[in-house]
Parts: sequence; C-alpha cells; structure tokens
Amino acid sequence: MEMVFARVRRLTTTPDGHKAYKVKVKRLVKGSEKVELILQKGLIYTVPSSCEAKLKTRTSHIITGNVSAGKPWLTLCNFAAPMRSLTPKMKKGFRLLYQSGCDCSIMSCHFWERCPKASFFCAWETSREKFDCQGRQSMCLRGPDGTCDWLRGHTYRTCMKSLRSRSNDTDINNTQDNSISRGINGIHRRRKPSRYGYKRTQGHQARPHNMYSRIGYVPKNG
Repeated sequence: MEMVFARVRRLTTTPDGHKAYKVKVKRLVKGSEKVELILQKGLIYTVPSSCEAKLKTRTSHIITGNVSAGKPWLTLCNFAAPMRSLTPKMKKGFRLLYQSGCDCSIMSCHFWERCPKASFFCAWETSREKFDCQGRQSMCLRGPDGTCDWLRGHTYRTCMKSLRSRSNDTDINNTQDNSISRGINGIHRRRKPSRYGYKRTQGHQARPHNMYSRIGYVPKNG
C-alpha cells in the first residue's frame, strides 16, 4: 500500500483507454524508490466501474493505492480524502504516527452484529457513523502489553461520549414512537362482525338476541 500527498489537477483518459487523474505529487509518504519513479509521470489510474474513486480536481489530497503492472491504481477500497477534510489527529497520524501501527490491522465490522475482539487488530466500530470517532479522532497502535487498541486521547473520548449519547436518544425516541403506534393501532383495530351480526368468541359463536332481524327473517306469531 503506497501513500502520497498530491494535488489533483484533472481527470483524463490515457492513450490506452484508462481513466487517470493528472496529479502533482508533493510528497511520497510511504513507498519505495520504484514507486517514486512511477509517480513522476503524474498519473494515478482509477477503474471505470462501480469501484471508481472520485477525487475533487484542483484540490490537495492524501491518497493511498497500489502499484500493479507498473501503474499506480486507486479504487474505492483505498483511502483518499481532501487535505482540508482531515482532522488534526489524522494529519499528525499520516505524517508521523500511523507508521507506528503498521503491525496492527484494522477490521471494519459494519456487517457484523457485534464487532469481534482480538489482540492483533482494532475493531473499526464507527466506520459507518456520521461522526467517525475512531477513524477521525484516533489511531490504532500496539500498546505496552502487546495488544492493538485505539489511542484514547481527549478528543476521541469526547467524540465517543457524544456518539453514545446520540445513540441512546435515538433508541428512546424509537421506543416511544413504537409505543404510540401500538396504542393508535389498538384503538382502531376492531374485529368486524360477521354477516350475521355476531362475532366469534374463542372459537364459539355468540349470537345476539336480535339475530333474526339482522338476517331479514321475521318469525310467525304463535
């Protein structure tokens, strides 16, 4: 996985028919000398399909990707974001600290009912949240005890506390809405009488006294 700071100029189509972003590389954060030579061409390729990554033109980005067949490639599976959208913690991480956590994996678990726990990775529980506390306010590092965990700084703890508070408020509102809905449905939900004007009660027919008048039958006197 390679990583660069680059300014995206425009999206172009190469002579061989590939879509590529014309970029000016400001700094190679992670990558070999071979990768540095490849990036001197000023092109980062993207796949023209559902995996195509969208970058803002005339904007500086942090871009991660892979080199394949002598070309740098970027897909939706790679991280790419405008520099101005990064938090101070993320900028510090890209420049300095993220490399310290290279021996720890990060597992995104939004498809799991519960995130698994293990000592060799950090569970990215907030990856699908609007406020991604773990991705934007923390980093996954190996601690003194040898286990991988999120760095719990002040901004991270504040963000997680706020996220849990919003989650609890949402659960309470949903419970109240369901209770009101059940109450309204209970008021209007009445069993319709049968064509003979009586209801079935526990499997037995409870016929009213005026049943005959309901079906249009008038008994003879005497």
